[in-house]
Amino acid sequence: MEDRHLSLVTLARLATGRIEIEEIRQLLIPHLVSVCAGCREIHGELQRLKQEVGHWDELVVVLEGLDAPDLWHRLQPMPYDQQLRQVEEDGELQTWALCRLLLRKSLEAIFHRPDLAVQLAYLAVKIAVHLGDAYNRDWVMDLRALAFAYLGNARKVLGELKSADDAFYEAHSHLRRSGTGNPRVEAEVLDLEASLRQTERRFGEALELLDRVFATYTGDDPEISDLHLAGQALVKRAYTLEQMGEVEQAISTLREAAPMISEERDPRLLLCLKHNLIMVLAAAGLHQDASAMLPEVKDLANRLGNELDLLRLRWVEGRVALGLGMRGPAEQAFKEVQRDLLNRDMGYDAALASLDLAILYAQEGCISELKQLALDILPVFSSQEVHREAMAALLLFQHACEEERLTVELARQLASLLERERPRGSMARRDSAEPG
Repeated sequence: MEDRHLSLVTLARLATGRIEIEEIRQLLIPHLVSVCAGCREIHGELQRLKQEVGHWDELVVVLEGLDAPDLWHRLQPMPYDQQLRQVEEDGELQTWALCRLLLRKSLEAIFHRPDLAVQLAYLAVKIAVHLGDAYNRDWVMDLRALAFAYLGNARKVLGELKSADDAFYEAHSHLRRSGTGNPRVEAEVLDLEASLRQTERRFGEALELLDRVFATYTGDDPEISDLHLAGQALVKRAYTLEQMGEVEQAISTLREAAPMISEERDPRLLLCLKHNLIMVLAAAGLHQDASAMLPEVKDLANRLGNELDLLRLRWVEGRVALGLGMRGPAEQAFKEVQRDLLNRDMGYDAALASLDLAILYAQEGCISELKQLALDILPVFSSQEVHREAMAALLLFQHACEEERLTVELARQLASLLERERPRGSMARRDSAEPG
């Protein structure tokens, strides 16, 4: 009906108030959207709000969706314990849209304030638990499942893996009690859970979950399929493969994901993909290919303006330069990264950057530089809360440098061990390599 006008009978029924609501939905709204630019713009905004609020009722979407930011501004200045009391006691705060807003803010806070991400997700859980009879019970169960999944995701980033696992148990419990069978809700829960399994190094489970997510978003149902989210699952799959040492598979997976990602919807996800592709190309020895990508990725990172993203990219740039045999640029990049990380009190990551320097010096046979590096790195590491295995690796590195027997292969082995033992709050644990 979008390409022709309403029939005479339909117009007469509309004029006399004898038209059914479903006919208005199926005939009149598409017609208005097709012929009127203003209606088309308003309809687009309505669809955006529906996606943002995650509710099926357009009136709820509009009324609650527009109110939610004001409710958050009212709640935000309060201390956290008071925020908890307010969402428990104040019925005006117990809305679907505010719950969804808090979940989005929790996801945004993951990369810079994981402690805040936990608080926001827990507030969302409390609101979801108090949603009343005004909402469909099964949809409320779906929302509670999402709230617990976001809480588990935030706890994962803090390193609270047991409590994160408990939160995902609750998420699945609510999914089982829901009668909607909504595949998109389940896919969102599984997508977040896959990140936890990857962090736990349960790689097989992570890949299985991501395959299920990918299958959901690439199905035949146009209301469920979403190539952008399917691409996001592939980016996470590639990250898991890279952690498993399967760099060739990671490269092909990222290349498969590239045309699916919408920069307009999530420019940082596109940065994740391109950044990770440079990393795995370099790991596979394809340094020329990695170098060719650097200018466009730098441009994207500069446009997004996240300082840590730029710092990560500078680090990767040093590794690519080292792979191309460009000692001067590689050394300069590693020293800049090391200095900036130390200034940010990110000592563990600074020590890892120092190991990249050690690999460079070992390749060049720079014994005096290696000895000085070993002296400089120990105090940095000693100030961190690290596993005994990490400290033992560092001491082995120091002794090897002092005794002039550090080889490139030994330095790489130590760097690999230390990367695996990296504490949960380090830069790479919130790296662009793993979105969400």
